[in-house]
Amino acid sequence: MGFVFNLSAFENNIAVISEEGERYYYGDLNYLCGRMETFFEAKDKQLIMIQAKNNIETLTGYLAAVQSGNAAMLVDANLDQALMNILIEVYQPDYLWGPKKGERGAVYASRNYELVRFDWPGEAKLNPSLCVLLSTSGSTGSPKTVRLTSDNIVANARSIAAYLNLDETERPATNLPFHYSYGLSIINSHLLVGAAVLLTGTPVVKKDFWDFFKREAGTSLAGVPYTYELYKKIGFFKMDLPSLRYMTQAGGKLDTGIILEFARFSREKKFEFYVMYGATEATARISYLPPQYNIEKAGSIGRAIPQGRMRLVDESGGTVTKPYTEGELVYEGPNVMMGYAHSRQDLARGDEMFGVLKTGDVSYFDEDGFFYITGRKSRFLKILGKRVGLSEIEEHLRSKGFDCVCGGKDDLLLIACQQGEADGDRRETVEKIKTEIATRYKIPLDLLDVFMINDVPRNSAGKINYQEVFSKKLKGSEEGGG
Repeated sequence: MGFVFNLSAFENNIAVISEEGERYYYGDLNYLCGRMETFFEAKDKQLIMIQAKNNIETLTGYLAAVQSGNAAMLVDANLDQALMNILIEVYQPDYLWGPKKGERGAVYASRNYELVRFDWPGEAKLNPSLCVLLSTSGSTGSPKTVRLTSDNIVANARSIAAYLNLDETERPATNLPFHYSYGLSIINSHLLVGAAVLLTGTPVVKKDFWDFFKREAGTSLAGVPYTYELYKKIGFFKMDLPSLRYMTQAGGKLDTGIILEFARFSREKKFEFYVMYGATEATARISYLPPQYNIEKAGSIGRAIPQGRMRLVDESGGTVTKPYTEGELVYEGPNVMMGYAHSRQDLARGDEMFGVLKTGDVSYFDEDGFFYITGRKSRFLKILGKRVGLSEIEEHLRSKGFDCVCGGKDDLLLIACQQGEADGDRRETVEKIKTEIATRYKIPLDLLDVFMINDVPRNSAGKINYQEVFSKKLKGSEEGGG
């Protein structure tokens, strides 16, 4: 047995509260895991693919897999079936735990889920340290995954529990997807301390979510930038949530204006607001901004989590030592993944990272040692030889009232704008954006294409799907020789 969580230590604590009012104790989770584990044949480490939803079946399947010393691969249960079939073929899981379909190979069922066993010819063995596989692409179905060990999971959960001061009295709401590293980290860090998780898959825009949160005295809320935009739209600042202790934000850079709004509101209402930064490749969390600095240092990702270290590397590979000097952010810590995987064969590989992660994010630190992200290395274009930051342009256009996302390639800046209904409004908006970009960034109009979209596509974690926005435009420019 390769226990990841000491569930027995909290046997009489409530572990899960469902929207329907069901209560599962840690002892119940132990029992449910034990029942399921008996169906995993006692041989080499096996891969259990889990079609994840925010429900008790997913939680018990995940725990049964990792507590028994096997490996769990979490995928979005809402993934298109054709994409799901590709993942199954590529990773050749020993078992699939997912919604009931009456499959012939089912060896076990519980509530609305069934366990299907596969028998692949000559399947590759798994590395003994492998514990969890998570996708880096949300709901796109890409076969690229991150290989995590139980040490990665526990180290990150401990660090999070330490800086958030978690204990067994916490009741976090699971308003982020289970298969998303941020959402999973909330589960892991609270299981570690014996807390009770408010298990829900209801969107935060629904009244039922808030009724559940208030009824069960929820203590924390989480969100990516898009979630915080939704919080504002639904009138969060007018809500009465006396049990709320803290909120966390990660999954991308939140607009500084929104940070300040939530920071000030949190102080008024006496709860804490944490801005955080992370990556699936680091299990989840890399840094956090202590709440006492969220106004003074608004826009900062803070400092490294406990047991972690952040530094910057310049283009020549040297370490940046001067404040306000940009470099690539490099993170070191026990939560860094073993490496990537693209197929079953990759799961036999060992640690290829050795605790060091080059994040690909361009950053600087101030005189107090607080870090600030300025963009992605891959989110830069060269226009007439000059480097242009796509994230910076997005932020600037939003400050001017335009809801835009940016993409493109060298010598072609693409801007997709979600704004305006009438044709006249659209044309006027396009011209305003073009004038703003040409004036501020000195980009020639013939190297700029602004177009309108109805909606900004996002994955299940609320992150923008840039490929979907710009793939057709880029393909068209290549075919046209532009």
